[in-house]
Order: sequence, then structure tokens, then C-alpha cells
Amino acid sequence: MSSRRKAREAVLKVLYVSESRNISFDTAFFEMSEIDREMEERQNDPEVKELKPFSLGLDEKQKDFALTLAHSIADSGKKLNDLIEPVLKNWDFARISRIDRYILWIALAEMLFMVDIPVTVSINEAIELAKKYSSEKSPAFINGVLDAAARNLGVLNTDSEK
Repeated sequence: MSSRRKAREAVLKVLYVSESRNISFDTAFFEMSEIDREMEERQNDPEVKELKPFSLGLDEKQKDFALTLAHSIADSGKKLNDLIEPVLKNWDFARISRIDRYILWIALAEMLFMVDIPVTVSINEAIELAKKYSSEKSPAFINGVLDAAARNLGVLNTDSEK
């Protein structure tokens, strides 16, 4: 698994925890980082593996990437939603699952604010997240929405770029 993919997965987890518990992203990130520290301190404890789903498991470089990405999302939530809504065909924005919404936000934030990441990489990584964390139909949905949104942004122009 790539270093950035692991960071994207961590952002997905933190977004989920943040919204579920109605806490800030920074608080969720901090709490999950604390679990990482506890797991490291208790590495010989057989029960520590039960904490893994609640940890980030990131090194410092991955944490920096994840925090940058998450803050981009937190600072631009409405803008990201405004990019999604116009490209939905026969679909109401409110019907998008939380996980799919988070995956779309991650990819769109990369497209807007992390110009060193090729758009096609952001789309492909989003599809991989959908395959792993969402429903069977989500990868195609994510691909279609991101492709259309990227074209609307002018960052994906031809089929050869996809």
C-alpha cells in the first residue's frame, strides 16, 4: 500500500469519527494518534490488537499529508459539495452515503489544493477507497462523479488523460 493511500484511508476514518461523534477533525485526529501511541507503548500486550481499527497507523510524513488533506476538506466543505451537486444525474445529493461523500471530498480536495498529485491518480485512489470501504456500485459512481467534476473544473479534458 502506498504511503499516501494509507494517509487517505486515515483521513476517511477520521472524517467518519469526526462526523459520527460531532467533534472537530483535529480532535478526532489527535485521539486516534493517541491510540497509536498507546499501541506502541503496549506492543507486547496481546489485547492491543483490538485498538487497531481506532488507530491511524501513520508515520510523520503520512500524518503531514493527512492533516494537510483533511484541513483542505474542513476549510472547503461547501465548495466541495458545490462541485459534486451539479454532476449528479438522477441522484439527490442527500442520498450519497457518508463514506462515498468522504471519498469524493478527498479526491476533490486533492484536485483543488494538491496540484502535485495528478488528477487521474486522485480519481484512481478514490476508486480504490470505494472498492475497499463502500458498496459494490460505489466505485463506478465515484468514478463518474469525479470524472465529471474534474471536467467541470477544467483539470481533465480528454479521454486520453483518464
